[in-house]
Amino acid sequence: MVATLIRLKKDLTFNAFNQSGWHILGTVFAGLYGLGIVGMVFSAQVMAGGAEVIDSQFIRTSSVLMGSAVFLLWLIIPVFISGADAAMNPRQFITYGIPRRGLILGLALTGLVSIGAVLTLVWLIGQVLHWRWDPAATATALLTLPLLLITFSLVSQAVTTSISAWLSGRRSRDFLAILALSLMVMIYPIMVGLQSAFSSLSDAVPSVVDFLTLTPLGAGAALPADAAAGHWGAFALRVGILAATVGLAVLVIRAALVKITERPAVHGSAGPKDAKGLGLFARFPATPWGAVAARASTYWLKDSRYGGTLVVIPAFVVLAIVMYSQLGQPWILLALGPVVGWMLGFAISADISYDHSAFALHITSGVSGTADRAGRLIGLLSFGLPATVLASLIPALMFTEPVTTLALVGVSLGLLLSTAGFSCLVSARFTYPVPRPGDGPLSQPSGSTGRLMIVQLGMLVATLILMLPEVILVIVWLLSDASLWGWLLGIGAVLKGLALVWIGVRLGARVYERSQPELFQAVSQY
Repeated sequence: MVATLIRLKKDLTFNAFNQSGWHILGTVFAGLYGLGIVGMVFSAQVMAGGAEVIDSQFIRTSSVLMGSAVFLLWLIIPVFISGADAAMNPRQFITYGIPRRGLILGLALTGLVSIGAVLTLVWLIGQVLHWRWDPAATATALLTLPLLLITFSLVSQAVTTSISAWLSGRRSRDFLAILALSLMVMIYPIMVGLQSAFSSLSDAVPSVVDFLTLTPLGAGAALPADAAAGHWGAFALRVGILAATVGLAVLVIRAALVKITERPAVHGSAGPKDAKGLGLFARFPATPWGAVAARASTYWLKDSRYGGTLVVIPAFVVLAIVMYSQLGQPWILLALGPVVGWMLGFAISADISYDHSAFALHITSGVSGTADRAGRLIGLLSFGLPATVLASLIPALMFTEPVTTLALVGVSLGLLLSTAGFSCLVSARFTYPVPRPGDGPLSQPSGSTGRLMIVQLGMLVATLILMLPEVILVIVWLLSDASLWGWLLGIGAVLKGLALVWIGVRLGARVYERSQPELFQAVSQY
């Protein structure tokens, strides 16, 4: 049965490449990116292990830090993909009567049939070469290579199975995915906070490394260092930590499988909650564009695929403030407003794709292209305008002058309007696979990576081109040092943004009305 599960995972992995050329292109790009990062790490490991003067403490520190990072990735990645339709989810095997022991072993081994496992194997081989200057350490690194691989896979499977068993609800999955994304954005402020607890970074690193070696994160990576130094008591302790981690992961997987297969959750039979009022539909005008704006705003508040952006923006603001306080570079805060404006304006570039089958409502009700484009735009601007203004005013509270503040607010709003207007055209012309309703906000359907990258890269280039007038005015303002150019920059950016909104809505409406059947067929197929 274990061999059957491995063959199934292999077939599913290779059959995914038969879906579309975009999927192949995206996978190749992602693989090359990961291979490039791991290749640099591998080269550093080889050079450090072959240096004429060996710094054993440095090699130990780098090994533990890299090992902890790899372990952490195996823990975090399942949270990111928990909303995806994973073919190897344990729930898929409930009706087959597979023995629990064989299912646990099979799921652990199928986790090694992935690009991430291959990249991890390359790093582990580099770990062996990292310690090649000491025979005991080399032998230990070689012997722990398969042990660490299976440990990573078991821990990752424990996270995936636990989410499937106890956090299978949509809100739970969405919360975990958004929390993971927020933590990724906030990792720099977290590290700064840890560093501030010590007098300097050089004081912090040894203490952090010593702590990590006593946790499952760094215990396995520290074994070669203990063997090289002859610290066999510490060696035995870390082997015990690693063995306990494997045992705990197996117990968690077993308990989760019992929950899934023998004690499934019984959903209550209570009916839906009584609706009170019309919600946001009572807040917008009783017009076609008002109905579209109310529906779009409801999605922003209740659909996690949209709401993830709203959660990340505050974390992004905190990140910028912390970076400015540490680096002292004004451009970090000056760029905050324009970046937030661009992020929000870009957010509606796939609004029709996100509709999925609900897009039929717009077709069957005869909503005009202008009402559809304007409604979605107004739904975004109802909160996008104040959010962008607040982000652009943060530098004003700290160091900017009135003219600079005016110019910064104008540029931020101009970029929001320009990007949103361009998105009104792009979303009516280009569609691509996005997470379906009910899926996690960070999951991506198979075959979407390549097309998604091309469309987003094209939009980025286009928005940069659209911002050339503002860039020219900034250069002239800096060279002349006349406040008049600051006023022209702020006011001109807003006027240009309004013009691009008008053009985007008009052209998007024409494309929308001309290609409604094709758009519905595309989003339904995705």
